[in-house]
Amino acid sequence: MKSFSPQVLLPVYSIGVLGAFLQIAGAQWDISAHILGIVETFFTPAHAVLYTGIGLVALANLQGVRLRLSHGQDSRYASLFGGLRVAVVGTELQLVAAPIDLYWHTVYGFDPFLFTPAHSILIVGVVLGGIGMTLGAIRLLQAQRAGQLITARPWLLTAIVVLGLASMWGQFNFLGYWLTDLSGMAYTFGICSIEVFRSFTRCEFVSQFSLVSELVSFGIFAATGTFFFWTTKKLFRQTGVVTLTASILVAVYGGLAIGFLAYAMTFMNPPGSFYLRNPSPQAGAALAGLIPIYLLALVPIFVLDFAIRNSIQKRTLVVLSALVGPFAAFIDGRYATGIIGSDLSVLLAAAIPTVVGGSLGGLLVTRLGPRLSIAMEVSRMELKASPMIPVKPVDQNAESVGSR
Repeated sequence: MKSFSPQVLLPVYSIGVLGAFLQIAGAQWDISAHILGIVETFFTPAHAVLYTGIGLVALANLQGVRLRLSHGQDSRYASLFGGLRVAVVGTELQLVAAPIDLYWHTVYGFDPFLFTPAHSILIVGVVLGGIGMTLGAIRLLQAQRAGQLITARPWLLTAIVVLGLASMWGQFNFLGYWLTDLSGMAYTFGICSIEVFRSFTRCEFVSQFSLVSELVSFGIFAATGTFFFWTTKKLFRQTGVVTLTASILVAVYGGLAIGFLAYAMTFMNPPGSFYLRNPSPQAGAALAGLIPIYLLALVPIFVLDFAIRNSIQKRTLVVLSALVGPFAAFIDGRYATGIIGSDLSVLLAAAIPTVVGGSLGGLLVTRLGPRLSIAMEVSRMELKASPMIPVKPVDQNAESVGSR
């Protein structure tokens, strides 16, 4: 058997993370198209971006599995393949969902919900693929810091992990919308027919639980944002990486979610849907005017990023998470534009679940934080020096978020 070098996994996880990013970008674009009522077939530009991402993750998995079968039994490197176990399941679900999605669009045309059979399988697959590829990239980053020569350009690994974290952040928010899609649940389980929604007739099930659904989704956005805020701080000692991670996601929302909606309403004369009944150039211009306000969501993240030390006690982390959560939730562009301009009662109602969600996200980091510890990964991988793979000493005293 040929000697194995972890360097060969760098292109695998690089392609996989890029694919995960394209998936969340294409998904946000596709949601905007659904809201505008301009999705009538499977073959759309948004679907092209989405399924290009799916293809890249599948390609990365294929190569990763080949390497794992050849070298995965080497205990020193087994943990480097851990992300593939998750990503492969995601790809399998996506490959099942694609033909179902094609069939659904061919037979029924406009498919306006997240919680449908094809979309549900696809969304879970997208999330698992993103988790697996990002975890794999994090393992390589840890190995590089432990002394493994993964790449001569360490900034490249940093960029891949940051892009992966931003993608996962968006995917978890996306999962929050799916879990609280009452209209899709009512449609899928036959509680209310599609004709009810298209005729703008009230669906009792949706009306009855809409407030609970919205509050739960707000909590999910806050918990997700808090989790990735602290996870990024734990992985990178450099201040500002959290802001960079959030900025990538803000660019996706600003361009493909809010931006595309504003552009299409202004210049494309879309028919609209029961999500957006009367799209008009005036409505598009008004939405475009909210984009600069939405970009201000980065300001509190920037302030918190630079104000909070990367190494704090667990109890302090959880307490601060209640503060981070409400601001981190605003990184989700659809949530932010929905809240902007609301009256004080709505803001107060939204504050409660975001504070709770932020605390839960911080608590989750304290539980999972040790799994991101460099020292632990060095011990688990049993890294040893060799002529081919030099190993440098590890600073066992280095502190990071949640390490106390």
